[in-house]
Amino acid sequence: MRLAFWKKKKSTDSVVEDNLVVSIKSLQYDDVGLIYPYQQNAKNDADFYWESLEEEDVAYLLDNQYVLPWEELFQLQQDPEHSNVLNLLNLPSPTNLHPVIRSEGGLSDADFKIILDGWCDQNRIKSKGPIKRIGAVLNVDGQEYLLNQTTWKLLEKIKEFARISNKDNKLNQKYWAQIRSLANRSQANLDEFLRKTVVLAPEKLQLNLRKNLISQQSVVEVQPSFEEAPSNWLQTFDHYNQVQDQYSISLPDGGVAHVVIDPQVKNVLSEIKKMPNRRVSGERAQTFLHNPFAQLGDDATEVISPESFEKSKQDAEIYSYSLQIDKFYNELAHYVSAQLTFNENSGREQQPILLELSNLEQTKYFISAYEKPSPIFMWAGYTIDKTSYLDHQVQELKSDLTEIQKYEDELQAQQVLDLSNYSDRVIGIGEAQKLNSEFIQRDSGESEWLPQHLMELEEQLQDRLSNEAIEVLEQRIKQAEQEGKDQVLIPNANTEVSVDDAKKLLNSLSDSNRKEPIETLEESTVNLQKKKKDTLLIANNIDKAEFTKQRADQLVFDEKNHPPARLPSSFRSQEFGLKPHQEHGVAWLQNLHQYAPEQVSGCLLADDMGLGKTLQLLCFIGEYLENAKDKKPVLVVAPVSLLENWEAEANRFFSAKFAKILSLYGENLKDRKIPKHLISAQLRDDHGITHLLEEEWLGDADIVLTTYETMRDLEFSLARVDWGIMVCDEAQKIKVPTAMVTKAAKAQKADFKIACTGTPVENSLTDLWCLFDFIQENLLGSLSEFNKIYRRPIETSEDVDKQILEQLRKLIAPQVLRRMKKEVADLPEKHEVQHCKNIPISTLQRQLYIDTANHFRKLSAEGNQGAMLGALHSMRMICAHPLQLQPNASIHESPKVDWLIKTLEVIKAKNEKVIIFTEFRDIQVFLKRILLERFGLNVTIVNGDSNTSSKKGLTRQNFIDRFQATSGFNVIILSTTAVGFGVNIQKANHVIHYTRSWNPAKEDQATDRAYRIGQQKEVYVYYPTISAPDGEELETFEVKLDRLLWSKRDLAEDMLQPNTDLSKELINLI
Repeated sequence: MRLAFWKKKKSTDSVVEDNLVVSIKSLQYDDVGLIYPYQQNAKNDADFYWESLEEEDVAYLLDNQYVLPWEELFQLQQDPEHSNVLNLLNLPSPTNLHPVIRSEGGLSDADFKIILDGWCDQNRIKSKGPIKRIGAVLNVDGQEYLLNQTTWKLLEKIKEFARISNKDNKLNQKYWAQIRSLANRSQANLDEFLRKTVVLAPEKLQLNLRKNLISQQSVVEVQPSFEEAPSNWLQTFDHYNQVQDQYSISLPDGGVAHVVIDPQVKNVLSEIKKMPNRRVSGERAQTFLHNPFAQLGDDATEVISPESFEKSKQDAEIYSYSLQIDKFYNELAHYVSAQLTFNENSGREQQPILLELSNLEQTKYFISAYEKPSPIFMWAGYTIDKTSYLDHQVQELKSDLTEIQKYEDELQAQQVLDLSNYSDRVIGIGEAQKLNSEFIQRDSGESEWLPQHLMELEEQLQDRLSNEAIEVLEQRIKQAEQEGKDQVLIPNANTEVSVDDAKKLLNSLSDSNRKEPIETLEESTVNLQKKKKDTLLIANNIDKAEFTKQRADQLVFDEKNHPPARLPSSFRSQEFGLKPHQEHGVAWLQNLHQYAPEQVSGCLLADDMGLGKTLQLLCFIGEYLENAKDKKPVLVVAPVSLLENWEAEANRFFSAKFAKILSLYGENLKDRKIPKHLISAQLRDDHGITHLLEEEWLGDADIVLTTYETMRDLEFSLARVDWGIMVCDEAQKIKVPTAMVTKAAKAQKADFKIACTGTPVENSLTDLWCLFDFIQENLLGSLSEFNKIYRRPIETSEDVDKQILEQLRKLIAPQVLRRMKKEVADLPEKHEVQHCKNIPISTLQRQLYIDTANHFRKLSAEGNQGAMLGALHSMRMICAHPLQLQPNASIHESPKVDWLIKTLEVIKAKNEKVIIFTEFRDIQVFLKRILLERFGLNVTIVNGDSNTSSKKGLTRQNFIDRFQATSGFNVIILSTTAVGFGVNIQKANHVIHYTRSWNPAKEDQATDRAYRIGQQKEVYVYYPTISAPDGEELETFEVKLDRLLWSKRDLAEDMLQPNTDLSKELINLI
C-alpha cells in the first residue's frame, strides 16, 4: 500500500518535520470498525495517516468521522508497509483470552444454537468477571484488548448464525463446519457435543500432485485435499462415480466426519473426477501444470490459490527445464544430429539431463513439436521453457534441414532425370505425344471388344473431353453402380450408355488423356493452364523400328529329350507334384532363360486358362532366385485379384525358404511412397512428377508383386530397378501400343520378360505385335512393317495367305508356349447344353422388341448417332429382363426366368452348385430376390473390376471361398468383370451365362473359373437364348449375338486365326 501521507505538505505554516509533535487521540470504535475524527487541516501524523487511508479507499468518511472496518484493519496488520505506522491508530494490546463456545440442541434441530459462553485463558480457566465485546475489542475490567482476525471472524460467524431462522440439518452442518474451522484456529474451548461433532465444509482445495514418466510420457496424478481432511478422504472420494454433496467418513477414533461440499468446490472436484483415475498425461498434463484453472473451470480461481498450486508442484518435484542444443555436422557440412542438454529450473543441485536427436526425422518432429501454438513445450516428458534464445536455436535447426532438403532435392532430381539409370529403350523424359498411326487399333486395353458405336463416340469426345470431364464420367459410373442404375450420361455428349460401355469408354479415354491425380485436377481449377505431366519416352517402334533386341538364330529346345525341370528346394515336393505339362513348361522357360539377356529377351506363355501358369512361373522364379550367380529381383505385374492368387499359391506350394515377396499395391504401397511435399520441387513443378518410391523401398525383397496401374504411376521408380525377370500376367493389359500402361511396361529394365496370357490375340494381330514388342523388341519389325507384311495379308484378304501365316507362326514359335486344356489337362467332360438356346419369346417381349426396332429406325433416319447404342441395350434387356420395362407384368412374361427356375430345380436334385453370370446389376438384384423366394437361398453377388485396393479383392475372394465351402446345392451370381482374373470356383459345375458378353474370350474365361485343374465333375455350360419359332421373320438379338460370338471363338483356339471386326456386324443385331 502506498503511504502517500508521508510525502504531503502538511501546511504552509507547519514547522519542519524534525520538530513535529506526534499527538495520538484516544481509541474510538464500534461494531463496524475503528473511528477517528475528521480534521479538515491535518495537524499530526495520525491525521495525515487517516487521511491517506481514506484516499486509498481503505477507510471511509461518515458523519465527519473516519471509519476503518475491522476487516481492513486486519489486512493492514499483514501488510509490511504499514508495520511502522500502525502505532498511529492507537491500537490496544492483543488479548490472550479464548472464546468459550457451547451449543443447544442437535444439528438436525430447527432451533439448534451455537453460543458464545464466555472467555478463558490459555489454561482453559474461564474468566469470571464481566467481559464486553464491541467489534474486535474486548473490555476486561475496564482494560481494552484487541482480538485477532480469526477470533473476530469466529464471533461474527456465530452472530450471523444466531440471526438465522428456519434452520435445517443441511444449513446447520454448513455453518457448524465454518464455525468449527475458525474455532480450532482460534483455540476456542468447545463443549463435548461440539468437540465430537466433526463437520467439514472446505472452501479451498489443495491439489497435491504426483508425477510419473510412463513410456517417455509425463503422467500427473491430481490428489485433491483440504484443511483437516481425514486420512481416508481420497479413498472415499474415489469410491463414487459422481461428486457427492456430502460425504460421511469414518475416523480412527470411531467417530464420523461429515464433509459438506460447497457448490464451487463441487464444480472443481467434478472436473477432477472427469480425469481418468485423476490423471492427465502428455501434452495435456503439461498444459494443466502450466494453467490448471483453464481445465478446472471458472470456480477454480476461488477454490484454489495459485500459491498453493505452485507449492504442490514443488512438493512433487515438478519443475520446468531450460534447454541447450548442440549440433553435429558431417563432412559435407550437413547437419546429422544434435545433443539436447536439459537443466532443471530449481534451487536444487542436479546433474543436467542429456538426450539426442539422432536423425533427421526425429529432428523434424522436434521442430514441429516446438512450433505448436502452445505456451509450453514438452519433449521426452520434460517441460521446457520457451525463450528467445531457444527460438533462435530452433530456427537454425530449420535452416540446416532446409539446406539438406535442397541438396537431397537436387540429388533426387538428378537420379530420376538421368537417362543412364533406365533401360536403353528409354530415350527421353517429357510429355507423352499422342500417336495417331493408322495401324493402331484403339482399344480399352482390357479383354473387351470396343463396339463401333463406342469407337465413334470416342472419336467425337477425344478433343472435347477434358481431364475434369473424364473425372466426372468416372464419378457418374460409380454413382450409377451404387444406385443400381444401368445407364450413364456421357459428359458433353448428351448421350446415355450402359454402365459397362461407359467403363470401356472411360478406359479408352483415360489411356489417351492419362488422367491427372485428383490433387492436380483441383489445382487446375485455380490455374486453368494445364500443368505439365512428363513420362518416360520410349522408342515406340510404331512407324519405324527405333529399338531392337537381337535374337539368336537358333534357340534349341528338344521337345522330347530336354533336360528335366529344375525345381526350387522350397517346393513342397512331398505334398505336391507338377503335372507333366507344367514340368514341361518350367523346363521350357529355364531353357530359354539361359540365352538371356544377350540372345533372347523374353517369351510369351500363352497356355489356355486353367492350366496352372502361376505355379509354373513360381517354380521357374524360385529356382532362379536360389541358384543364379548374379541374382536380381523379380517383378510380377498383374491385376490385383491375380496378385492375391500369386501370394496364395506361393504360401501353399512352397516352404518358408521361398523367396521374400513384397506386395507393392493397396495399403502396402502407401508406406513406401515419398509424400508429395518431399518430392523435389524441380520434379514436381518442371516435370509434373508426383509419384515416387523411397530410395530404399525394395529392402531385401526378392519378388515384387504390383498392379499395372501402380507400374504406370510409379514408372520413374520401378523403371530404375535392374530386374532379373519381369512377368506381365494377363498381359492383354498391355496390348494397346499407345496406352500409358503399355509404354510403362516397355520402359522397364529387365533381363528376361514374360508375357503371360491365355488370350494373346483378342481384337487383331496388332495385339500380338504389341506383346512381342515388349518381350523381343523389333522381332516383328515396326508396327507399320508388321501391318504390311503380316496383318493386312492375313486379316483383310478374303483368302488368307497361308504362306505368310506360317511364316509368322514360325518366326514367333521359339518364344511362344501354348497348350490347350483339351490337349494336356486330364479334366472331366465339358458339355454345352443346347436345349436352352430355343427359349420361346413371350408376347410382351415380342411387342417390346418390335417397338424398339421401329424406334431405332426412326432415330437413325433423323441422324441420331447414339440410337444404335440405345437400341442394342434395350434389346438385350427385353430378352433378359422384360419385367424391368413392364414391372407389372406377370413373371411368365419373362420366359428366361421360367427356364432358370426349372433348370435350378433339376440341379438342386443333383445337389450341385451353380454360377450365374450377368453383368447387369438390376438383373442380379432381381435374380437374388427370385432365388430367395423360390429356393430360400440368400445368394451372394460378386461385382467389380480388379482393383488396386487389396481389401476389395480379398473380400471378393472371401465370398467365393464361403460359397465353395458350403455343402450341397448353392448358387452364386457373378459379373464377368469381377472374375476376369485369378478366381477359381471348381466346386461349381454348372455355369449359366444369363446375359452374354461382347467378347467370346471373356465368356470362356468366365466359364474356366469352374472348368480348370481341380474340377472333379463334368461341367455343364448354358447359354439361355430367347428365340422366335422357326419360320418367323423375327430373329432375336440373343440369337444373332450367339451366332456372331461363335463365329469368333476360333480366335481363342488359334491365336493367329484371322478375325472379322465384330463392331462392323453389330448393326445386324438390331
